[in-house]
Amino acid sequence: MYPYHQNTQPAPRNTLRTRESTEVTLSELAADQRLLALLHLAMEESGETAARFRRLASYDRFAPSKNILESMALDEQKNQKRLQEIYYTITKKRPGTTSPENTPATLEEVDAETALEEMLLSEMDQVSFYRNFLLAVPAGELRDLFFEILTDKQNHVSGLTYLYSKYF
Repeated sequence: MYPYHQNTQPAPRNTLRTRESTEVTLSELAADQRLLALLHLAMEESGETAARFRRLASYDRFAPSKNILESMALDEQKNQKRLQEIYYTITKKRPGTTSPENTPATLEEVDAETALEEMLLSEMDQVSFYRNFLLAVPAGELRDLFFEILTDKQNHVSGLTYLYSKYF
């Protein structure tokens, strides 16, 4: 049995810091150039990922699961819009848009297994990336948007794991 009952002394109040006392404001987020650069990177990567999901859906091998991959591509488009909303909320400026169709990651030819594995690993990396975003922003609307993106990424990892086990 765990000794939960042994430490009954409350922690001293002056050593605890509540999350509310360390919250950052939107103006502080707008001044954080690193955060804004990461948001731009996330927007570009989201568009590229959507194109990569569509490309996976075009493989004949994945024809029975095409709707799953197309759904993930739509999630990525939605996430790109969410990231644009976040950028606008922080900076009050519209972000520039990029075209992911001509990026090297969407143009290179790879076999179906390698493409699926790369997507799985990429989505796994993005889960921790968005978790860090979630923890960097104050509670409220921004956190809710990042939480939605994070859960989409986690669902994509589950779906891609299913597809990998089904086809390979």
